[in-house]
Amino acid sequence: MRRSSIAFAFLSCLLISPALAIPAMDDLELRLQGEAKGWLDATCTYYGLGWITPDQGRKALKRLTLLLKAHYLDPEETERAKSAALSRDPQCISIWPESLQ
Repeated sequence: MRRSSIAFAFLSCLLISPALAIPAMDDLELRLQGEAKGWLDATCTYYGLGWITPDQGRKALKRLTLLLKAHYLDPEETERAKSAALSRDPQCISIWPESLQ
């Protein structure tokens, strides 16, 4: 009985430790990141469809990118979000804020 308890404890530690190595993010933080990335993608899509002007698109992208950098994502993740948005809508590069390129 004691051996099985020790084995169970050992296996539990092995299975749980990878999850502990990931930085903790609460549900709200994950949702906010997804929302910000979604608005980034939507802005590029709306611009591509002609639903917003280039000036509106530039302002929105600048705000969203600054928000992502400041509150949600590290610089590498922000760059990945930009790359993902531009791969979906390449014409969005024409309105991407220059200071953030």
